[in-house]
Amino acid sequence: MKTLDTLAGARECAHELGGRSKWASNLKTSLSDVSHLMYQRCFNKISTAGSHIQKQDVESAHGFRTIAVSCYPEVLYGIDFNQRFPFRNVFKGNPVIDLSPDKKTVTVSIPSFIPSKDINWGLKFGYFRFYLVAAQVSDMVVNPGNGKYEPVVERLETLSVCTVGDWLPRNSLPVDAILQASFEQPALTSPGTVVVVALGIELSTALQQGQPYAAPRSGSMGIIGWFTE
Repeated sequence: MKTLDTLAGARECAHELGGRSKWASNLKTSLSDVSHLMYQRCFNKISTAGSHIQKQDVESAHGFRTIAVSCYPEVLYGIDFNQRFPFRNVFKGNPVIDLSPDKKTVTVSIPSFIPSKDINWGLKFGYFRFYLVAAQVSDMVVNPGNGKYEPVVERLETLSVCTVGDWLPRNSLPVDAILQASFEQPALTSPGTVVVVALGIELSTALQQGQPYAAPRSGSMGIIGWFTE
C-alpha cells in the first residue's frame, strides 16, 4: 500500500484520517473534566467535525489538508457529545460568554435561568449543577520535515481549567448563574489556536447521606462558544 500508485488515494485518505484522529483525541482530552457527561462514542462525532474543517482547505494537496479549527471554530458548535441526551435538548438557557482583556479568564453568565422550565430531563430530579470548562485547542498541520500531522502548539490540551458550580434546587425561581474559569497564562498568544468554552449540566436524582447524588451519565454537555485572535 505504501508504494502502489493505484492505492495513492487510499494512502492520502488514511493519512488525513490519522491527523483527524490525533486532533479529535486532543480536543476530547481538553474536555476531560466533563467526560462523564459525554456519550461513550462521541469520538466519531468529533472526528467528523475535523473532516468538515479539513474540507475547507482548498490549497493543500489531498492527504495533507490542515485542520484549521482557528479559522472555522463554528464547526465545533455542531458536535453532539451526547447522542442520547443532546445538550441543546436538555439545556434551554441563554448563556453570555466573555473573555477578559488579559485573555486569562472566561466568564459564563446564565441570566434568569428557571430550572423547572429551562432543564428538559425525562426523569425526576431534585438538584442540578453547572460545569464550565475553558480549553485551548490547536490547529493540526503536516510537519514538512517528517510528513506527520502535528499540532501548531503542543500540549494545549493540558491547560484546560474547570469550575464546578454549587448544587441548586429544581424549582420555578429564576437564577442568575455566573461561572468563571481562569488560565494560569494568557491564551491566544500563538496563531493557530482557539479558546473553546464548554458547559455541562449534571442532575441529581437522589440524595446520599442527605447530599445530592448524581448517578453516572446523569446530564449532558456541549460547546457553547469560542474565542480566536
